[in-house]
Amino acid sequence: RVLSWPGRGGALSLGVVVAWSLLVVATGLWAEEAVIDRIVAVVDVGDNLESASDEASVITLSEVRELARSMYSRIRRAGGQIEPEELMQRALEERITIKLRDQKARQLGIVITEEDLVQAMSQVERNNGLPPGGLSQALEQEGVPLEQYREKLRDAMIQSRLMAKVIRPRVTVNEEEIQQLSRGIRTSGGDREIKLGQILLAVPAEASPEEQAKVREKALSLVQELRSGGSLATLAAKHSSDSSSLEGGEMGWFGRGELLPEMEREVFSLQPGEVAGPVRTGQGFHVFQVLESREKAGSPKQEGSTLQAKARHILVKVATEGEEGASEEEALAKIREVRAEAVGGADFAELAKKYSEDENAADGGDLGWFGKGVMVAEFEEAAFSLPVGEVSEPVRTPFGWHLLLVEARESKRAVAATGQRDKLRERVMETKAQALYRQWLRDLRLRAFVDVR
Repeated sequence: RVLSWPGRGGALSLGVVVAWSLLVVATGLWAEEAVIDRIVAVVDVGDNLESASDEASVITLSEVRELARSMYSRIRRAGGQIEPEELMQRALEERITIKLRDQKARQLGIVITEEDLVQAMSQVERNNGLPPGGLSQALEQEGVPLEQYREKLRDAMIQSRLMAKVIRPRVTVNEEEIQQLSRGIRTSGGDREIKLGQILLAVPAEASPEEQAKVREKALSLVQELRSGGSLATLAAKHSSDSSSLEGGEMGWFGRGELLPEMEREVFSLQPGEVAGPVRTGQGFHVFQVLESREKAGSPKQEGSTLQAKARHILVKVATEGEEGASEEEALAKIREVRAEAVGGADFAELAKKYSEDENAADGGDLGWFGKGVMVAEFEEAAFSLPVGEVSEPVRTPFGWHLLLVEARESKRAVAATGQRDKLRERVMETKAQALYRQWLRDLRLRAFVDVR
């Protein structure tokens, strides 16, 4: 098989394939002494498909071999097998995509500096409770070269910044998509998670109906092979166009809303071991296998309808015996003056910042949401009887004189649903952004100059 790209005219020669295949021996070790490094591809993210510009990047044989070595180890750990020639072709394809992506990132002003890397590594140390400089030692104990980790971290930071700058601004989430996800969670009997494996057979955007049909037939044959006991790891390593092939086809754990709708309709009805497909998306034809299933950790349970209030307050303290401060009469007079300002149209939050002697004064007296049994009796009675939007009469508690403004009152279930709705929106947003990012990479490559030598 030759490796070629639409519109490029370049292909991986048989001689190169044979030479590369000699680099891998049966034990999985790499014969360093057999390597003569050289340029194997030139790529340019510019729109000229016929020639490279001065900004073009080169890919060397050693770069491809380094990636192939890593890919080989991961595939074997996942229980898969792959021919050396296919492995080298996959590694070259991956390098081309990475080089083009990094070129485009630089054009967009996305550059990861040494300072950025140092800060990111320091954050990793803090997140994992490591002392300053402790990450290097931890990596050494795990057998991970520091430079390899730095490159993976740089790669992740480039992707994150591209997502933020290019991809997420293009993604919109509508109400129907949120409702669809919510219904899916309810009807599935809880927020179930599945560990999913896949084989993706990519279909170019310009593929003819006949070409698409041929790919679909191939996907159908893979479905039958899996259902007959075939190894997902081996089949994914051999056939899948997705990077998950390097992990034996394993995509990881997913809950509702974390996959495209056309995928979810197929996979969430499956039990572990069952296979679905082919599923058509913009990427191509997918074959799925559910590997495991579990209840999502921390999934929301049904809550009762206990009433909750969201309120702000202003407190003027009354001095207790032996302490300096306002007397009972002075504190009551002061709170009445403040109430007159509030009723007269002054902003309650600003009045709290100015006059309140409570610790949340800086937040405009915001108490957030609370239910019954949380506040002292006098305060609670006012909070759950006062009409929403009205300023209370002065309320005396053991702490002093208060004014309350109840901003909202809802059932506990409705309050929880508000936070859940934001999570659902983010899940839909992230799913669509990831799919759009993969499409963006494919489009980037189709428009680029790629010369395989």
